[in-house]
Amino acid sequence: MQDLQFLIDMLTKGRKLHISILDLSGILNTPSTKISFDNVIHSKMFCNIAKSTEKGYRLCQRCKKLANTKAVEYKKPFCGYCLYGLYEAAVPVIIGETVAAVVYVGNAITDTDQTYRRIDKVCRYTKVDRQQLYEQTRECECLNDEDELLKIAEIVCDYIKMLYVKEPKTPDSMHWLVLALKQYAEQMYCSNPTLKDLSAVYHKNEKYMGRLFAKEMHTSFHEYCLSLKLQKAETLLLGTKAKIIDIALDCGFDNISYFNRTFKK
Repeated sequence: MQDLQFLIDMLTKGRKLHISILDLSGILNTPSTKISFDNVIHSKMFCNIAKSTEKGYRLCQRCKKLANTKAVEYKKPFCGYCLYGLYEAAVPVIIGETVAAVVYVGNAITDTDQTYRRIDKVCRYTKVDRQQLYEQTRECECLNDEDELLKIAEIVCDYIKMLYVKEPKTPDSMHWLVLALKQYAEQMYCSNPTLKDLSAVYHKNEKYMGRLFAKEMHTSFHEYCLSLKLQKAETLLLGTKAKIIDIALDCGFDNISYFNRTFKK
């Protein structure tokens, strides 16, 4: 059997759809199920723009938390529109009685006028640049059949189950959740992720996640993200002629005084 990334790439080849998989059990930590970080999160530009302001980011996080909770509690496939008018399907991957992961297929539009209306309404609150979102709708998949996303998500779900049965089970050297948090931090440290935000993503208790991460990594999640930011800043300071304030901002520091104190320390 081909690995999971191959299937995802084939299903989206030549299309503007996006497939992301939320791992809730470590089911993606095998050689055949490992996927790129772009398929772990909503990585399309439309979503990045939607989260470009503080209110926009918080709104998207809240929406994602509700979707994750619905998938875990009801254990049934569902489809719907995000607050900005993109259409998405979600299918929980159930192993035994547990939701081991959730497959999301989205970045699609079924009604352009409705999407524009939603963009207008939400951008008045979030202050996100609506013109940028209008332009990004051209990079979204236009659907005639709304059930198509659900069918694609079910294919991915069934494939994950088959790989799970086929893959030999070997214990990880690190807890799957710590690996997930570590990967998220290494990819997204400049956006200042917090355990509070990620507890909603992974449907886990914030304090539990913090204790688990500190136990296995011998540092807090915040300190780990901070060290990544400072390493990046050091590389830019030594290797570029960029201004210190620009480097600080690029590395996720919104206060130059705090950056200077932290870097010196």
